[in-house]
Amino acid sequence: MKGILARITSGTGSFLFLLGLALALRLANAAWGSLKLDDFHSLHHARAPDLHTFFEVLRQDNHPPLSFLLVRAARSLFGEGPWALRLPSLLAGLGAFALLWRIGARLACPPARIAAAFLLAVSALHIEISSDVRMYALLALASAGLLEGLLACLEEGRGAWRIALWTAVGLHTHYHFLYTLAALGSASLLLLTRHCYRRAAWSCLGAFALAGLASAPWYLTGFPVQLQHGLAPGGTNAAFGRLFEGFKNLVFLNVSVAGPGLRWVGLGASGLMLVLALLGAVGLLRQGRTSGRPALAWLCISAALVGPTLAWVAAQLRPRSGFDWRYLAGAVPAFCLVVAAEACASGALARLRHATLLAVGISALVLALPNARDPGGEDYRGAIEWILARASDADAVVVADWQPLFFPHALAWEYYAPRLAHGHPLPRRLDYAGDLTLETPDELDRYQRVFCCLRNWRIKYGILATLRERFPREEIQAFGYSVYAHEFARP
Repeated sequence: MKGILARITSGTGSFLFLLGLALALRLANAAWGSLKLDDFHSLHHARAPDLHTFFEVLRQDNHPPLSFLLVRAARSLFGEGPWALRLPSLLAGLGAFALLWRIGARLACPPARIAAAFLLAVSALHIEISSDVRMYALLALASAGLLEGLLACLEEGRGAWRIALWTAVGLHTHYHFLYTLAALGSASLLLLTRHCYRRAAWSCLGAFALAGLASAPWYLTGFPVQLQHGLAPGGTNAAFGRLFEGFKNLVFLNVSVAGPGLRWVGLGASGLMLVLALLGAVGLLRQGRTSGRPALAWLCISAALVGPTLAWVAAQLRPRSGFDWRYLAGAVPAFCLVVAAEACASGALARLRHATLLAVGISALVLALPNARDPGGEDYRGAIEWILARASDADAVVVADWQPLFFPHALAWEYYAPRLAHGHPLPRRLDYAGDLTLETPDELDRYQRVFCCLRNWRIKYGILATLRERFPREEIQAFGYSVYAHEFARP
C-alpha cells in the first residue's frame, strides 16, 4: 500500500492519476451528451466532397479551416460515429493537459503544479469543449503551446519552432486566438526589451514571422471574404458583468446543472477562485522579481487575464467580434496556473489561502460530476428518441433550427434518426422555406399526427402557427438547452 501511495504522489504518479481523471470526465461527457447543432455544422464542413468545395463553403462561415480539416480526417479514417467525430477535440484537450503539466514545473512548488492540473482536469468548460466536435479544445491547446514555447525561448533560448507551430495552429483554429497572440506577444516584447532575455529576441521574432508566412494564404484569401458576408457570431452579449462571468466559467461552467443547492456552492467557490486568481497573479509577480525570471508571471497573467479582457473590449467596440464562454477557451490552462500559484503562498494567512484553494478544487470536482453526466446542452439525441418512440411511418416530422441558411435543414435528424430507428421506417420529413413556413402546408391534411424537433424556436414564425391551426392537440417536451419536441395530433 505504501508503495502504491508513493507512486501516486510522485510526479509521474500524480500526472497519470490526474490525466486519468481528466480522461474519465471527458469520456463520460461524450458518452452521455448529444451532439449539438454546432457539432453538425462541423460535420457539414467535413462532408465536403473535395477540398475545393470545402474551402468555398467555409468562406460562408466564421471560422478558419484547421479544426474542420481534423474532423474531416477523423471521419475519413474512422467513419461518422460520435466517438470518431469527437476524437480531435478529445486529443486536443488531453494535449493541453500535458502542456499545462509541463509549464507547471516552473511554478515555485510541486503542489501548485498538481493543483493547476487538477483544476484543468475538472474544469467544466474544458470538459465540454474536449467532448464536442468544435475548435475550442484546439484553441486551448494552441494557447497553452504558445505559452510553453515562449517560456522555453525566453528563459532557455530554445523552442522557437514550438512558437511558430502553435502560433500557426492557433491562427488556423479560431480568430479569438488573435487576442491571446496579442496579449502574449505584447508581454514577450516587454520582456525582451526590459529584462535579460535579449538573446531570445531574434528567435521569437523569427518564429512569429514564420507563423505569419504559414498563415498568410488563409488570411489573404479566406478571412477577408468572411469579414464581408456579415454572418453574426455565436455570442454577442458583452455586458460588463459578462467579463467576470466569463472568468468564472473558465472552471465553473453550468453551475445550475447540479441543482439549486450546489448552484450556490459553485457560485461561492467561483467567487473565491477569482480572489485566488488575483492573489496568485501577485504571487507570481513576486516570485518573478525574487528569482530574476519574470517571464512565467507576465506570460501566464497575460494569457489568463489580458487575453479575455481584450476579447471583451473588442466585442464592446465591434459586436460582430462576438463574446462567448467557449471563445475564451484559450485562457483556461493559463488561468488554472495563475489560481494554482496560491498553493505556494507563504507568510500571513497562508494556511487559509491553501484551504481556500483546496475548497475551490473540491467544489469544482463536485460540480464537474453532474456536468459530465448531464451537461444541459442541446439534447437532439433525446428529442429524436422521444419522437421515434411515438411516431410511425404514417406520420410526418418537421425538423427546424434557427441557423444560417447555407447549412442544410435537419442536420441532427438526418444524423440521429437512422441510427436510433434501428432499421424501422421513419416518419416522412416535411421541409420548410427560407421564411420559416412550411413549403406545402396543404400536405398536412394527409396526416393524423405531425412531430416537430425545433431549436431556438421563435413562436411567432410560421411553422408552429400553421400546425396549431391544423391540429388542436399539442404536447411539448424540452430536451436540454433550446431543443423542443412537439407532438401535434387530431382529436
